[in-house]
Amino acid sequence: MTSFDDLFEYNAWANREILAVTDLLTGAELAAPMDDLGGSALQLLDHTAQVEAAFLAVMTAQARPPREERPYAKVRSLLEANADGYRAALPTLTGRLAETFELEWFGRRFTVEQGLMQVVTHSVQHRAGVAAGIARAGREAPGLDYIMWLARFR
Repeated sequence: MTSFDDLFEYNAWANREILAVTDLLTGAELAAPMDDLGGSALQLLDHTAQVEAAFLAVMTAQARPPREERPYAKVRSLLEANADGYRAALPTLTGRLAETFELEWFGRRFTVEQGLMQVVTHSVQHRAGVAAGIARAGREAPGLDYIMWLARFR
């Protein structure tokens, strides 16, 4: 099993790769509806950032950030802050993998290990939607395969 350090380093890289291209999109391109994918590229990025932040807060016993729609610049900042937050928290979190935490919106407990896996896999899902939005805007979406990250950095 690859370590969570690697998975979260990959997650931060993949978010940076997506942001490097979404930085080039116009506001209209970011906001273009993609109901078949669950929202616009901006909505998917915002949702990803909010979920990453919420899980980090819950697993580290911090206050959850408010749920709100953010403009692109704030979404971008939150994704960057999440990467820093996970980098700082992972040494403690990986020592607590079997411990549980309550997810009030699911009404049940999950292990820290399950929470960490949720963050990484959830982010992959929504980056794929954002990549589709990038392609629909006529731009080239970045390659985000984990194996591509490994080939470049490991």
